Amino acid sequence: MNSPLDICILDPFHTGSHAAWSKGAKKALEGGGHRVTMHTLPGRHWKWRMHGAAATWMQSLRHQPPPDVVVTTDMCDVAQLRGTMPSSWRDVKVATMFHENQLTFPWSPEDPDSTNGRDNTYAFINITTALASNQVWFNSAHHRDVFLNACESWMSRMPKPHVAHLRATIEPKCHVLHLGMDLNRWESYKSRQIDSSRTTPVVLWNHRWAWDKGTDAFLQFVRGILDRDLPCQFVVLGQSFEKVPAGWMDMRENMGSRCLQWGHVESREDYINWLWRADIAPVHPHQEYFGLSVVEAMRCGVVPWVPSKHAYPETMPRHHTFMPSTSWLEGIEKQRWKQWDLSPERYIEHALRFDWSNQSRVLLDAVAALSEERWG
Repeated sequence: MNSPLDICILDPFHTGSHAAWSKGAKKALEGGGHRVTMHTLPGRHWKWRMHGAAATWMQSLRHQPPPDVVVTTDMCDVAQLRGTMPSSWRDVKVATMFHENQLTFPWSPEDPDSTNGRDNTYAFINITTALASNQVWFNSAHHRDVFLNACESWMSRMPKPHVAHLRATIEPKCHVLHLGMDLNRWESYKSRQIDSSRTTPVVLWNHRWAWDKGTDAFLQFVRGILDRDLPCQFVVLGQSFEKVPAGWMDMRENMGSRCLQWGHVESREDYINWLWRADIAPVHPHQEYFGLSVVEAMRCGVVPWVPSKHAYPETMPRHHTFMPSTSWLEGIEKQRWKQWDLSPERYIEHALRFDWSNQSRVLLDAVAALSEERWG
């Protein structure tokens, strides 16, 4: 058994999937015998977190004994973190978990930073973070590949001289750690059994209310259902952390009594219960580096209607049928949700692969390799 390590988790954007992963990682690392402390900042003002989180933390941490390992996320400027560390911390190993990245993240057309060039700032923070980290962890192979592919092309657009050999420098540090999730005992929150005789499907949305998640495709789908008066009910979970997408609130009004649930629920138990009541989860995002909400839906036997791109080929079970948004209305009309190739139980079984009971060992091995500057 490897010697216990002192590990410091720094989570600059502690909400949603970021917070869930950090909490789960802390528990998994402690379960592996390590000593873990966690420092967090609120999950809002993401641009300022990328600029200021590292310096903010080091003001309070610089006088503390150095840990063996720091684990942080793509929302932390690791180059800045390295630069503000005291000399006593110079041997600390740093691993960065990339939940998303700003090189390939699709910026909303309503964000002015995408037209005035400021988005390049955040892309470069991600690049220098990867350069300054000992290990770079990605939540999917898809995410790793799109990031590495984008590095050189992004740099080619910058004034010379360029930072040379980006991919060759970063790629050896890169490893895939699919997200660990807390998926055990969800059956206890199920209020009804899966009923194969039902003729009205319950359509689920359980993502952020944000353009990058494909709210435009979902809006169009709902309009088509209502225009054709197709039998459907809706469960719309999630919330907006910034501006609500155009047409989203009008969609709620147009759904009327078809909408069984609208908006964020405070209780985790209530959230899981609503997942159990749904049949299909149609989502066609502009980006998806893992798809935590889709895996949560699968855990409750909900069939994902997703395209065959992004990270979905990694997270779907074998023989899953992919469904781009252009096929959704036809799927409702032909009741494809009732004659699906795989059973709900197959999706439940597959989703449990991502439970921390299966993913903890991957994280523990990664930290052991990091502490020894190797990868097994």
